[in-house]
Amino acid sequence: MKLFLISLGCAKNLVDSETITRGLTESGYTITDKIEKAGLILINTCGFINDAKQESIDTVLSVLEEKNSDAKLVVFGCLVQRYRKELEGLIPEVDLFLPVLSEGDFRAEILASFPPEGGLIPATAARILFTPPAYTYIKISEGCRNRCSYCTIPMIRGPLRSVPARDIKKQIEEALDRGVYEFNLIAQDLTAYGSDLDGKTSLAGLLKRILSIKKDFWLRLLYLYPSRINTEIAGVMRSDSRIQKYIDMPIQHSCSRILKLMNRHYTREVLYRKIDMLRKKIPSIAIRTSLIVGFPSENDADFRELSDFVRDIEFEHLGVFEYSEEEDTKAVLLRPLVPVPVKRERRRLLMNIQKKIVKERSRAVKGKIYPCLMEMPVDEYGAVWTGRIYSQAPEVDGTVYVAGYTREMGAVVDVKIEKSKDYDYSGICVAHKPSET
Repeated sequence: MKLFLISLGCAKNLVDSETITRGLTESGYTITDKIEKAGLILINTCGFINDAKQESIDTVLSVLEEKNSDAKLVVFGCLVQRYRKELEGLIPEVDLFLPVLSEGDFRAEILASFPPEGGLIPATAARILFTPPAYTYIKISEGCRNRCSYCTIPMIRGPLRSVPARDIKKQIEEALDRGVYEFNLIAQDLTAYGSDLDGKTSLAGLLKRILSIKKDFWLRLLYLYPSRINTEIAGVMRSDSRIQKYIDMPIQHSCSRILKLMNRHYTREVLYRKIDMLRKKIPSIAIRTSLIVGFPSENDADFRELSDFVRDIEFEHLGVFEYSEEEDTKAVLLRPLVPVPVKRERRRLLMNIQKKIVKERSRAVKGKIYPCLMEMPVDEYGAVWTGRIYSQAPEVDGTVYVAGYTREMGAVVDVKIEKSKDYDYSGICVAHKPSET
């Protein structure tokens, strides 16, 4: 039976989709990239915020129209975890709804409902990747223990469960053998890693274990809780050039009153101290953050404080989201609500501030030389390739368009940045060594 899979939502969902697909191919299914040829279609849904829920439902409805009449449709993941009964009533044409399950339990459900022709085939060691060959995501834990007042993740994904460090190292070693170069560590909160285990395991310890691998690669840290970023983590990052000098540190807001309502365990002053520590320890560090505007009771003064904070800190990358009410969270009871037009305008204003910051930073980058991880050619001729420098995480931070590159040059080459447009750069391969980053 041919299998077609759609993965929606975050990179953590993408890792789940990769793991599930590998398990099913080991059980006799074959992958197709054409939905009309599939006998089994899987949709991994996101249920985090209203826009994600709507995208998931729209995707299911679209697939129902597009698929062959005899193809089976399975909808699973976060949205189903929260709204299975409602979805079964709303979209009865779906053949099977499944909540968040382990790979083994998910595979058993699929095999019981839609067994493949020909039975089981021998398992293979290789993990199927839905990302370009140059990079992959490594999920180091599942669930979350932070209990932010607006967030449904603990309800959907459960409590924190860290992956043993030996298993993480093994995943990276296997991927290195397949030619993957960049490893993006992901979790709902990297800094909580190991706190559910033996009391001795930590993110810094995990990083040291990964760095004991005697090969060249890039390592990137995504999603670190601000107050738990410490000098030990910064020291490990500084100690090895393979760790990219980049972190994704979602702060959500800078007003201490709003942060308390969000149940974020830090204040504005703590944010200033953490960012100052990082920039002193690692002067070239690129920091990405995300913010929520329009949280219940956020007033004009709170928003001005947030705007001033963004101007003052000058984040390298910034994402802004409008507050989304989520059932069963504590924040849904908070009042007064901020009107939608006000939320939308506050988001627009913050993004305009960030555009000016990005424009100034782009001027500083022009003419400099950076190691650049090459990803794929723009067209069949290969005259221009896409790549990323240390300050650009995959999928969210822009791209470098590189001329003068050929595959024989290797995975990482030195690129001189010549132009910039919004969040993207263009440059050319050069022979001499790059400046320190």
